[in-house]
Amino acid sequence: MLASMGRRTLVLSSDPAHSLADALGTEISRDRPTPIAPCLYGLEVDTIYEWRQNLSGFQQFVTSTYSNRGVERSTAAELANQPGLDEILALQRVMAEAQSGRWDAIVLDTAPTGNTLRLLAYPELIIGGDAGKKFFRVYRGLANVARPFRRDLPEDRFFDEVGTLLERMEQLANFLLSPEVSLRLVLNPEKLPLMETRRAYTFINLYGLMLDAVMVNKILPRRADLGPYFDYWVKLQQGYLHEIDGSFAPTPIFRTVLQEGEPIGIAALDAIAHATFGDTDPGAMLFDERPIWLDQWNDEGEPGLFDLCLRLPFIDDDDPVDLARDGTDLTVTVGRLQRTIALPRILYECTLGNHRYEDGVLRLEFFEAPGGKRRSERAPEPADNMRVEAA
Repeated sequence: MLASMGRRTLVLSSDPAHSLADALGTEISRDRPTPIAPCLYGLEVDTIYEWRQNLSGFQQFVTSTYSNRGVERSTAAELANQPGLDEILALQRVMAEAQSGRWDAIVLDTAPTGNTLRLLAYPELIIGGDAGKKFFRVYRGLANVARPFRRDLPEDRFFDEVGTLLERMEQLANFLLSPEVSLRLVLNPEKLPLMETRRAYTFINLYGLMLDAVMVNKILPRRADLGPYFDYWVKLQQGYLHEIDGSFAPTPIFRTVLQEGEPIGIAALDAIAHATFGDTDPGAMLFDERPIWLDQWNDEGEPGLFDLCLRLPFIDDDDPVDLARDGTDLTVTVGRLQRTIALPRILYECTLGNHRYEDGVLRLEFFEAPGGKRRSERAPEPADNMRVEAA
């Protein structure tokens, strides 16, 4: 639909089990964008190609290390593919294409929910905050000193590639938080997909990412000619559609009715896009409410009182919330989810106080001086929202 509007559009797939070419009904390159239709290009990211382009020295060192310890060369090469690097390289390619200036819009077709959440979390996990960067610098220094005495230590090429990788991870973390990037969750109107999507929504908000739409797929049409067998399923779906509306509002929700045939090829997909979005511009930022912001509560002349707010509407009341501060980094653990947040500069000298959960928002209190005053009972005037950048 974007391409039919005259926008130069790139569609990428980061799913290792690529199906983008099957859906479009055409062959797609795995190393360079393939022309598909006027203004439309496709790319299925080939992580083996990206490995060779970006981390061949890293892979060579890990492979040789395993081989020197008696592991067969073929097995060592497989072990060198460290978990998570496929996702990192795919996301890095997306950022490179986005920064190339060649495209008006880029659409990323991701893997199922679990893999996608891992994909989005890896940049921050790899960076490891200030501690991770310091450890890398110290380890490189020790390796340079010890290399004359040991033959199995990495060469400079290894450290150069890993150092570049860390820099790119920081760029990726900031890229994902940029106002030009948004996510759209896709689900079927069924119980398990709804529960999974709620968890994904919580994860996305915890990481400060922008979600601007929810797409509901494969909705059964309400037609009498379907017969009594489908009456149960139609009624069941209507109940879940109502739950979806209540769960994700005010985020825009778009619905797609199950087609009478498989939507394979450009023409069929374009027809579905027009039926789903109608007059709405699918390339616009459809909802721009940030999930993390800062409220300021202090009166003039008083010590600063702040709430760092995280919108997390689907956590249970009995989910444990654990906070651990390390300098300018704050690690927030909610149930089984964890994220390290780089605090806004205004909170650097503040002390972390209590936290509370109100109306789907986790509020973390900060105050400028130890023993700061309790919150004023007057009606507060929230400060302008402040984006929390990744470390």
